[in-house]
Amino acid sequence: MLRIYKLNYYYFFLQSAKKNNDPEVSVYLMLAIMQTSNFITVMNMIFLIFKIHNVYDIRKLAIIGPITFCIFNYYYFTKRGNGKIIMEDNTYNLGKYSFLLYLCLPLSMLLLIVSSYFYQES
Repeated sequence: MLRIYKLNYYYFFLQSAKKNNDPEVSVYLMLAIMQTSNFITVMNMIFLIFKIHNVYDIRKLAIIGPITFCIFNYYYFTKRGNGKIIMEDNTYNLGKYSFLLYLCLPLSMLLLIVSSYFYQES
């Protein structure tokens, strides 16, 4: 899963650098939203398997999650220097298959919706 985040960071950083003076901000926010939806999906699946109900409020988690993951992404990619390492490594360049990275966010949101539906209905 971390490989997907690194691929997204590489591609969207290059796309954002063409338009923004500070390209990291939009990349951090996009990754934070994707990580939040994946986190909630995993929580829903765990709670669905173990039949645990009404443990959390999804609205509060949807507000707190991106903020937390944005801080984590800033620390991981900027403070630890991993972003610079990723940008220097050309193995993250997918070339003509980079359009598949645009599907990551909608698919993670779709999984969130489906898992939340099944969690609420059970």
